[in-house]
Parts: sequence; C-alpha cells; structure tokens
Amino acid sequence: MIMSAARIHDSRILLQSGLYDWWNNNSVTLAYIIKVLIACLLAMWLSLRFELDQPRTAMMTVAIVMQSRAGMVFAKSFYRLLGTLVGIAMSFFLVAMFAQERVLFLLCMALWIGLCTAGSMMYRNHQSYGFVLAGYTLCIVGLPATLNPALTFSIGVTRISEILIGLLCATIVSDLIFPQRMWGVMLASVRQRFSDFSDLLRSVEINTVADGSSRPALLRFISDIFSLESFRSSSAMESDDSRTHRLRLSLLNAEFMEVSTSFHALEQLLGRQRATGHAEVVAALLALYQPLGEAFSINGRSARTEIEAMQIAARLKMLRDTYPQRLTSASRHFSAGMNPDARLDFDTGAELIQRFSDELRAYVSTYTSLAEAHGSLRKKVLTEAPLRLELHFDPLAVTLAGLRGTLVLAVMAALWIFTDWPSGTEAITLGVISSTLFASSPSPTRTIKLYISGAVIGTMLIYFCNFQLLPQAQGFVMLALAVTPVIVIAAWITTRPDIAMVGAGIFIVFLSHVGFNSIYSSNPVMFMNEAIADFIAILMSGAMYSLIDLSNSSWSRRRVARALRELVVVACREPLPLRRARLETAARDLVQRSGSAQRVANAQDKDVIDWLLSSLEIGHVVIALREQMNEIDHEGVTRALTISLARIADLYASPSTAHRQAAILAIKAAMTVLADSGGQMRHASRHQLRVMLHFINSVLLDEKSVLAAPVTRKI
Repeated sequence: MIMSAARIHDSRILLQSGLYDWWNNNSVTLAYIIKVLIACLLAMWLSLRFELDQPRTAMMTVAIVMQSRAGMVFAKSFYRLLGTLVGIAMSFFLVAMFAQERVLFLLCMALWIGLCTAGSMMYRNHQSYGFVLAGYTLCIVGLPATLNPALTFSIGVTRISEILIGLLCATIVSDLIFPQRMWGVMLASVRQRFSDFSDLLRSVEINTVADGSSRPALLRFISDIFSLESFRSSSAMESDDSRTHRLRLSLLNAEFMEVSTSFHALEQLLGRQRATGHAEVVAALLALYQPLGEAFSINGRSARTEIEAMQIAARLKMLRDTYPQRLTSASRHFSAGMNPDARLDFDTGAELIQRFSDELRAYVSTYTSLAEAHGSLRKKVLTEAPLRLELHFDPLAVTLAGLRGTLVLAVMAALWIFTDWPSGTEAITLGVISSTLFASSPSPTRTIKLYISGAVIGTMLIYFCNFQLLPQAQGFVMLALAVTPVIVIAAWITTRPDIAMVGAGIFIVFLSHVGFNSIYSSNPVMFMNEAIADFIAILMSGAMYSLIDLSNSSWSRRRVARALRELVVVACREPLPLRRARLETAARDLVQRSGSAQRVANAQDKDVIDWLLSSLEIGHVVIALREQMNEIDHEGVTRALTISLARIADLYASPSTAHRQAAILAIKAAMTVLADSGGQMRHASRHQLRVMLHFINSVLLDEKSVLAAPVTRKI
C-alpha cells in the first residue's frame, strides 16, 4: 500500500511537471488562438448588430492584423487603416473619372497596383503592408463601384466601417485579453542573441578558430538583426519598457553588426595564417584572443541576463586596460628570430583583436544598460545613436515586382471583359491580393504554393460550413459554433512557421466566402463560380511569380552580389567614405531582402553570402584607411594610397584575375612608398597604414576567397 501511494505521488509529480512544461511551451500559442477567436466573433456580432453588408470583411480584418504581441497589432492596424483610406480615396477618384470607361478604369487600376506593389518591395514590415492595402482596397471598393457608380460612396463607407470594426476588435482584444507586450519578446531576442554569441566566443579553441565554423551562426544573426528592428518599430505604439529602450536597442543592433563582422574578419585572418603555414603567428594571436573568450564564462556557462553581463563588462574593461602589457609581452616573445613578414602578420592580427575588443566592450556595455534605470545611458544614446536601417533595394527588382502586379490585374481584367464572367471581379480581387501580399516574401514562389494548399483546404471547409452547418444555425450562438472550428484550426496553423501560409490561405478563402451577410444566402452555383475564380486568380499569381522570380533566379543573385560589391566601390570612390554603420545595414539589408539570409545552407546562395562577407571585411578596412588618409601630409603616400583604392574599386566593380593582380601590385607599391617615407610621417600613423594595407593584401592573396573564384557572368 505504501509503495502504491508513493508511485501515485511520483506519477502526480511527473504529470504536474509535464503539464507545467507543456504550458510554458504553448501558452503564447493558446493565448493567440483564443484572442483570434474572440476578436473574430466579436467583429461578426458587431457587424450583424449594425446590419453591415459583409461581416466577413470585419472578420478577415481581424485574422489579418492579429499578432501574438499587442504592439504588432497596433502597428499593423494603423498601417492597414492608412492603406485602406488611401485605397478608398483612389477608388472614389477613378470611379469619378472613368465610371463609364471600364477599360480606362482597369488600365489606371493596373498602374496603381503596380505602384503599390513596388512600394511594398521598397519598404519593410508594416509600412510594406500599408502599400499592399492601398493596392487591393482599390479592387475591393472600386470594382463593385464600377458596376453601380451611384453606390460608390455607400460601398466605400460600408467597407471602411467593416474594416474599422475589425481593427477595433483586434486591438481591444489584444490589449485586454492575455496581453503580450513587445518588450518581453524583444528582451528574449536580445538575450538569446547575446547568449548565442557568447557561446560562439567561448567555443573558440586553438584547433577550431580558423576552420570557418562560425559562418552559420554569423549568418543566422543577419535575420535576428532585422527581426529585432521589426519588433522595435512595432513597439512605438506601446507604453511599456519597449518604448523606453528603443534607442538602446537600435544602438545595440548597430554595435552587434560591427562586432560580429570583426569576429568573422579575425577568424578569416587566422585561417589564412594557418593555411600559409604560419602556425607561430596563429598561436601568438590566440594567446591574445583567448582571455576575451574566457571572460564570457559565468560558472562554466555563457552569460544570459544583463545582470550577469555586468561581470563580463568589468572583465573586458580590465582586459582592455592590460592589453598593452599583454601585447608587449607577446610581441617580445614572438619577435625572437621572426622575419619581418611574420611580424607584420602578427601586428595586423593584434590590431584586429584590439578593435574587436573595443567593439565587444561597447556592445556588452549597451546590453548591460538594459538593466539600468531609464536615462542612465541617455548621453551615450544621444551622442552615439546609430543610423536608422535605411532602405536598400534593387530598383530593377522593384520595377519587375510592380510589372508583375500590373500584369496579373491586366490578364484577369481581360478575361473578365472578353468572357463577361460573372465572377470576374472576384478573380481580379483575389489575384491582386495574391500578387501584392506575397511580393516582399523572401521566397514568394514557395509562399504561393503553401497558400494554394490552404486555399484548397479552405474551399472544402467553407463548402461544408455553408451548405451543411449554416442552414441549421439559428441565432448568433449557432453561427459562432459553425465557424469556430475553422477559425481555431487556421489560427493554430498560422503559429507554425513552416506552414503559416497554409493557415493564411484557409483564413482568406474561408472568410471571403462564409455564407452569411446581413441575411443568409445559399447559392451553390455562385459558390462554385467564385471558387473557380479563386483558383484561377491564385494560379495566375503563381505563374507570374514563377515567370518573374525575384528571389530564386540566378540573375537576381548576380544582381545582389553586384550591389554588395558596389558598396565597396562607393567606399573607395565617393568623396565622403561610407560610414561603417551604413555599410553594415546596406549589405545586410540587401541580403535579407533577397531571401539569401533564410537560405544560407543552399549551394546556389553561397556566392551571395561570400560576397556579403567579403564586402564587409574589405569595406571596413577601406573606410578606416580613408579616414586615416585625412591625417597624412605626405604627397607620395597619399598618391599611392589613392591608386590602391582605385584598383580595389576596379576589382569589386568588375572581378577578374587581371584586376585582382593590379590591386595586389598597387597595395605592394603603396607599402613600399610607406616604408620609404621614413621620418617624414609619424610612426603610429605609418604603422596603422601598414597594418591596414597588409590586411587587404592578405585578403586579396587568399586563394579560397570569393575574389579568386571564377568570375560569373554579370548583368
């Protein structure tokens, strides 16, 4: 009996522990599903109560704008409202101008859709979504208005009323029921990134530092940077700690970009030294580096919280203060019997470690400030606030995206006009939604395939709901019970990152055709016509994405690589050199937009990633070199450095063996002129320039570098 009681007790403890773990892992998902369901049902009830034409519009608005965090709901709702108002205003204008000229109306609509699609490609996050709404709202309001011009104002007011109800329901429910603030997810993201980077630094050992093992982790951080920026921009409408720390997070992002790039440059330098047989240089540099990695260990593990990071900040300060002594000791031990080239290799690595150490201190200092009182870092934020993540995009890709949206509308409109198809407006609307909504996706072709799967499932569910459940429904409660299972299933699927677009397809198709308005109507023939129109529109969008593929085609990758190289060209040639923060954001944004950051394991994206890392590695040194040149008062050295920068620009503008050799010769010539300058220049300045030139030269001589690879065909 005692044993049985003990087993029951142990089983109860295990069950409680299992339930606790399950709740911790799934509580956010469950809260999100509950909020979507409550907001959808509330929007449906209010729309029916006010006798609006299409309660499903309010419900679809809820499904589209609802996010797990309140700040993201507020931001998306704001831009949806803004885009909707612009779209309705354009609808009124076009109907007033071309009410009797359907062809001219559709032509102007196609141009507007193209502009909005291009705008969605240029901007990020919810601003991009605002352009999408401005585009397809014109279809939702303008197309029905062309059939009944006298009802244009009534249609517009009704649609905006339904959308406002959906937005209000989504924002109120998100803010009152299981509210999830942006600060929680941002702090978790920052902590996870700090912990991952600490693990990376601590894992560096003598036998692994130069093998490039950090590459996947460093590339994963690219997406993290822009995810945090997205969260940060969405927090502007909240009033919690996320607003208090917005500038700190922006500074933290900029500092992390710099420190991660310097770490990669250090790893590459050590790899080149090992490949050339300079094991003694690698050993000496690792002796300087290893205390940095050890500083990130807290009781045998990596630091996670800001409080723990304060210990690391103190250690890094102590290491920085003692770095000159450690460098002198290592240099004295290393210099015995070493040739000048090996000595220069060591000096180059030592300078890079010092730069990395300084950037690491700045990054950790900003991270620890998140635990301090508001305003404690105010001076640093105000004086060192980084550049905002500016817009960097390929104009040709944006133009083609706009052309794709225009073509989808043109083809569907021609089909509508020439066949007099009753469901033509339905096909045009969904075709435009599909061609604009997924235009900024990193992989729109894959996205549209998942969306089609969801549309198929949604069509089957809506058929069962419309013709089996709704005819039996009496009153609001029965209506709610009829639609609840589909809303719950679709909401749950949207929380799965790999298949989220399947859930979106279910939501859009189901809520577009749910068979009740202010009065219930059931027409199987109309339903089948609209279902066929949906699939034709989606397939047309998919065909256009396949024909004009802006993410997976080889030509788009070549253009991204060319844009990355152009950043180095600008850093070499422009009157004012590109600042590091701008170089970082431009390079990473180009890769993020192209989708290569999400496909780092794919062989076809390897060239893009290689050019990203090469552009950052050389770009930083070029900027530092140009800044150092401003302090030189030696005509011969200035001329030699200017020629070297010109040859580097030629190499990145048009990679070839001849340009690579020309750049190497120019660098060597500049180093010779620098060595001959003797007492005409300060020793410290001359040493800095020699180290920078030697670093660039070692990169150009690396046979494993992307600069030494066969040149691909350029556009």
